[in-house]
Amino acid sequence: MTRIGVLGPGGVGGVMAARLARAGGDVVVVAGERTAAAIAAGGLHYTGPEGTWDGFVEARSLLVAPVDILIVATKAMDLAAALQRVPASLLDGSVVVPLLNGVDHLPYLRAQLPGARVVASSVSVEATRHRPGVVEQVSGFCDVGVSVVNAEGHAWAQLAEEAGCTVTTAPDDATVLWRKLSFLAPLALLTAAAAAPIGPALRSRPDLVRPIVAEAAAAAEAFGVTIDPDGIEERLRSLPETMQSSMLKDLLGGRAVELDAIAGSVIRALGHEGAPATVAAATEILARQAAT
Repeated sequence: MTRIGVLGPGGVGGVMAARLARAGGDVVVVAGERTAAAIAAGGLHYTGPEGTWDGFVEARSLLVAPVDILIVATKAMDLAAALQRVPASLLDGSVVVPLLNGVDHLPYLRAQLPGARVVASSVSVEATRHRPGVVEQVSGFCDVGVSVVNAEGHAWAQLAEEAGCTVTTAPDDATVLWRKLSFLAPLALLTAAAAAPIGPALRSRPDLVRPIVAEAAAAAEAFGVTIDPDGIEERLRSLPETMQSSMLKDLLGGRAVELDAIAGSVIRALGHEGAPATVAAATEILARQAAT
């Protein structure tokens, strides 16, 4: 049986841990002391479009034995600290699957975990952690993207399918990361800048929608990934009006937001002058943070 570790069982990590355990996976979650203790004592409680699932998985604040696959599902800004919980020596030969926003985490993980095989992957799912060990998949979709440049990518794709996710493969790392970010950046920045779900956000800032979408697509193009801006905008407008990005939820909850991983990736790809709409949205979000 494949031994699966999940570093960061929050919204996304908790949903993936529950889905994999429900499918029969041997799962260990690695989290902060309070979260690890809550899951060890009370188990995982998952609610999703298929119903509910309750079960027990191993929970620890430190990884103490090797795993075959480690899913990394922390917030981008928490990655460096979280890696202290999973010693690199235990991951030699392991497959590491980061499900983080942005693009910078991939080379960082490969540098920090030189003995591991890091697979480029992404997940699109609206997930919420209500409290430690209690997670909900709010959306009806759980879409996983995987780079299949090697056998490790194919192995993770199969596991994700067994967990009930819809899997899309790509022939290279950049395509996986920018397919997601070119959509996520407009969704996150528009909703957080407006401090509103996607429906009201689109209506309140019609001047910002097309430029911010175009900049995300141009950033992807800078990495050799072709994205259709019309397709992104159409997808944004097809979302449920009440859908909130994780950035909006974090902003409204007074938590740190992944502004550098999301907006920063676009700005770094195009330069400050090449991404005025992204810069403007990021500036609005920073001002909202400063006011709270």
